[in-house]
Parts: sequence; structure tokens; C-alpha cells
Amino acid sequence: MKYDLIIVGNELLNGKIQDLNTHYLAGKLYERGDELRKVHIIGDDENLFFEALNAAWAKSDVVITTGGLGPTQDDLTKAILARYFDKPILFCDEAFQVTKKQYGRGGRKYNREKIDYHNIPQDFRVVYNPIGYAPGLSFKQDHKSLYATPGVPTEFQEMLRAEIFPRLKSTQRHFTKHVIIKTWKIAEAKIFHQLCPDLWQQLADFGEVSSLPHLMGVDIGIKLVESDSSVLAQKEQAILNLIQVSPLKDFIWHIGPEKMEEVIIQEARAKKLTLGFAESCTGGLLASKITDISGSSSVFWGSVVSYANQVKIKSLQVKESTLKEFGAVSAETAKEMAIGARSHLGVDIAVTTTGIAGPGGATASKPVGTVGIGVSSSKGDSSDVYYYQGSRKSLKEKFAQAALIILLEEIRKI
Repeated sequence: MKYDLIIVGNELLNGKIQDLNTHYLAGKLYERGDELRKVHIIGDDENLFFEALNAAWAKSDVVITTGGLGPTQDDLTKAILARYFDKPILFCDEAFQVTKKQYGRGGRKYNREKIDYHNIPQDFRVVYNPIGYAPGLSFKQDHKSLYATPGVPTEFQEMLRAEIFPRLKSTQRHFTKHVIIKTWKIAEAKIFHQLCPDLWQQLADFGEVSSLPHLMGVDIGIKLVESDSSVLAQKEQAILNLIQVSPLKDFIWHIGPEKMEEVIIQEARAKKLTLGFAESCTGGLLASKITDISGSSSVFWGSVVSYANQVKIKSLQVKESTLKEFGAVSAETAKEMAIGARSHLGVDIAVTTTGIAGPGGATASKPVGTVGIGVSSSKGDSSDVYYYQGSRKSLKEKFAQAALIILLEEIRKI
């Protein structure tokens, strides 16, 4: 099925908030084998809304709108949909009961005199909102469907998962599989122009190929579509066989959709290893990434955010002489942090970060983007200094990703 997404809100166009709903919907439709045909981002304007609806309703099977369903004066979606489809807005008992249920979930009482969630366009249906207070709307006409949801990403995502997708059985009569080959320590150009110049075409013989470069390396995806599941399985195996004899095999760290944090937890759990961090420049980002994954408590014990040198000295036993001679951002300090963190936390592997995210704090010998990463385990203690470029926020992300790579490599040594 083809989908159009209409995102409504002046805040999106003046930079006050960021659109997260397109990313989520696109990923879910890709998994389902459906197509996100077009995304329309518009302000709170009826003429713009009508233009977007005309284009979307003419071309797609499903139109989803986000935003404009709240109780304030700039929430115009319900009224605009009513005018577009020439429907009066009427009291709907179903909408009233659903709204009362949503309010009751938070211990609040719904006041129908002040808020009119119970009034919806004629022939529309109400859609339960599992998280928020504003219900969604649905409408069907000419074998097409429209769903209106709040714009809050958590509400939008949960309504898609729990309410909308179950009502929209895909009409695709085929099986879809996404084979994702995750590489590290090699650039995209080197893969396809030097290491494996024929790889793209070889993979394209099986399906649609995509390449996503990032800090760690490159994710190569192949979308397989077949009417016969056994043929699809044969193609997937053929791709794996091809990769196993390719020069690329030495740069592959995982095949599958899982994030590095997930793989780290899976492999640490399989080896019964415990993990911990000591973080300076990343300020707890490593711990956040790991604990974002369900099941992390089985392997992750904790993190020491040692931003100040005094914390490095007192909690991690970093020597004052090391800090004076080499500085906080150094391989020597990163190693002592790792040794101290492993002892302090009582874990099998400790990884540490100490760096300069900027924009201040740099020196001629240690520019912004410098980071020391240390690791301590039963296989020994080591550290090194790395250099990256970017803004403060992006550098913290790069520092954390580099530390996770080192952590996964250490797990695989044990």
C-alpha cells in the first residue's frame, strides 16, 4: 500500500521542534513492505492543508495526518477535515466514552464544557490514544483510509503500533526480507571502489541495495521481495555465501538489524561478562545507550561520571602525577581510569572516555575532538587517543560510538 504523511504545525517550520514522526513511519512501512510515497510538512493553514490533502488523497491508499488535534485555538485539523470532506461536526458518544477513558487513565476528569474531543466529523470514527488525552480520528471512503493523530512522537508511534497498523492489513502479496550487513573501520568509497568494486552489482542481482555510511563504518542493506518464502530464503543464503568469500568479510561486525548496544549485551550475556564505564567527556552517554536496551541489567553494573579531576583521583584512583604529566585527556589517564573503574565497579570489562568536546578547552597539541579511550579486562589494560570533528553534541556521540566499538572488540577477545 502507498502512504502519504501530512505533518501539521508552525513549530516545525520555524525550527522550534524537530520532526521525528517521518523517521518512525518510514521505518515501520519499510518493514511491512509498504511505501511512504510522500511527506507534506505544512503550517497551521487551511489552504495548505487542502493542497496537501488533494495531493495525498489522489495518489495514496492511506493518508495519515499528525498534529492539530489538541484543545487550543491553533489546533485546526478536525475542523479542516470536516470541511474538506463536507461533513458536519456532531456529538459522538463513542468519542465521548473513549475520551473519558483516556482522561480516567491519568486520574483526570474530562470536562466536556471546555474541551470538545467528543465532537467529531460525521462518518468519522474515533481512535483510542493509549498515551495522551486527545483521541485520533479515522475515515474511509473510496477504498482509501485517513487517520489523524496527535503530533507528539510518543503518542503517534503508540497509536500506529496499537491502533492503526492492526486495522491496516497490508495488501502486499509477497514476502519481504531486509538483509543488513554492518561493517566497521572502512569507508564507503573504499568498499565499493577499491576493496569490492563489483559488490554493488552482485548484490543488486538479489534486490534493492542501499548504503548508509556512519562513524563506525557502513551498513549495506539488500531488500529482498519474493512471492515464495523459500525463494526468499535461498536468496538470503546466497548473499551470506557471497559475503563470506568477499574481501569485505574481515570488516563485518554483524549481519542483522540490531544496534551495536544490542549486540554488546547479547554477546556479553552469552559469555557471562559484566560491564561498566568511567565517563568524563561523554557525561553518562555510554550508560544511557546501554540501558536503552531491554535486558541490559543482566550485564551492565554501572558507570562513574568522572567529569572533574578530583573524581578521577578519588573514585578511580587515577594518580595526580599522571594528570599533571600527561593531562586529563591522554592515553595514560584513560588507562588508569579503566583500571580504577574495573576495580571500583567490580566488573569484568571497563571502558573509559576522557576528551575535549569543545568548543573550549583545546590546546595546540590537543584540539577539540581529541578523546582518550581506555579498556581494562582479564586480557589486559590498554588505551589510545583518537581525533574526530564536529559540534559538541556530535563529538560526544562519536566518542561514545568509538568506545562501544572498543568494548565489543574486547568482549570478543574473551
